[in-house]
Amino acid sequence: MKILHICRNLAGSTVFPQLFETLHALGVEQTVFVPEESRENIGRNVPKDVETRYELTLRKSDTLFFFRKAERTCPVIERTIPLDSYDLLHAHTLFTDGSIALRLHKAHGIPFVVTLRYSDVAVIWKYEWHLHPMAREILRAASAVIVLSPVVKTQAMSFLPEGERETLTRKTFVIPNGIDPLWLNGTPRTSLHSPIVIGFAGKLNRRKRPMDALAAVHMLDQGNGRYVFLGCGTGPLEEEMQAALAPEDRLLGAISGRENMCDFYSQCDLLLVPSAAETFGMVYLEAMSQGLPVLYTRGQGFDGQFPEGEVGFAVDCGAIKEQSMRILDALAQYEERSKRCVRNAAEYAWPKIGRRWLDLYHAALEGKR
Repeated sequence: MKILHICRNLAGSTVFPQLFETLHALGVEQTVFVPEESRENIGRNVPKDVETRYELTLRKSDTLFFFRKAERTCPVIERTIPLDSYDLLHAHTLFTDGSIALRLHKAHGIPFVVTLRYSDVAVIWKYEWHLHPMAREILRAASAVIVLSPVVKTQAMSFLPEGERETLTRKTFVIPNGIDPLWLNGTPRTSLHSPIVIGFAGKLNRRKRPMDALAAVHMLDQGNGRYVFLGCGTGPLEEEMQAALAPEDRLLGAISGRENMCDFYSQCDLLLVPSAAETFGMVYLEAMSQGLPVLYTRGQGFDGQFPEGEVGFAVDCGAIKEQSMRILDALAQYEERSKRCVRNAAEYAWPKIGRRWLDLYHAALEGKR
C-alpha cells in the first residue's frame, strides 16, 4: 500500500508527524505533500523517515479566490510525483486538502479519504457558503470520511441532503488523535492535594475560556482556600487573568515539553479547559494519562469519546455554575475515576490508533476494487 498525504497544516502541527511516523512503523509506504503559503514554514515538523515535500503553491489572495489553491497545486503534484504508483490519497482537511484530492481523483481515478477538522466544521462551513457545493462533492466522492469525535460526525451529517445522509453515515468513521506512548507512565491518584488544585492548560485567549475556569474555581471556593487555580499558558488574556487571581492561585506562563507538562499535571487534581471550540483536545488525554479527571466542553471534540462520568464530565461553555458543580462530581470517587483515566488513555497510544488508520485504508481500497 502506498499513500499520498495532502496535508496543508503540517508546519503548525505536532499530531501529523506522529501519525505519519506511526504509519511508517506499521510498514505503510507514504509521501506527504504540503501545499504551503509561507516560505518560513518550509521544512517544519517533517516526520522522520517519511518522504515529505513542501511546495509554495498557496498565496494570501487564495482566501478570496479559494479555487486557485487546487488549480495551482495539482499541476505541481502531477509534475513532481508519479501518481500512478500510489494506491490512495488522504486529504487531511475537507476544504483545502479535499479540493486538491478531488481534482486528482477526477483526473487520475485514485480513490481518496478525507478528514474533517475543527476549521472545516466550525469556521469554513459556517461562514463560506459559496464553498458548500464543493464540500458536498468531496464528501460524495470520498471512499471514507474521518472525524475525530462522535460530535463532529453528527455535525457532518447535516452537510448533505437528508436523502444522502445514510450513505454518508456508513462511510464516516471516528478515529481520534493518538498520544505518544511516552506519556503512558502515569499512575492513578490515591489522594487529593490540600488545598485541592484545579488545573488549566492552554492558550490564554477567548476561545480557550481560561477566565471561565478561574471563575468556576472561585465560585466553588468562595474565598475559603479549599480550592485553588493553577494555570499554564500565555496569550492576550494574561494580564486580565493575573489581576483576577486569588492570593493562593498561580499562573505559571508557558510550559513546553512532555516532562515539564507531566510535572504540571502532578501538581493538579483535576483539569478544567472549557474551550468554546476544540477539534479534539489533546490536553485532556495528556492529563488523563497522568491520572487526572477532566472537564471538557459539551458538543466539542472530546465530548463523546467516553461515557459521561467515566473520566470526567462535559460542561457547557460559559456555564460557570455548572462547571463549579461538575468539579465536585469529578472529584467524587476520585481514586476509581483516576484509575479509569490512566487505563483509558492507554487505549489512545499512537500504535493502536495507527492500526485503526491502517484498517481504514485497507477497507477504503477494498471498497473500490
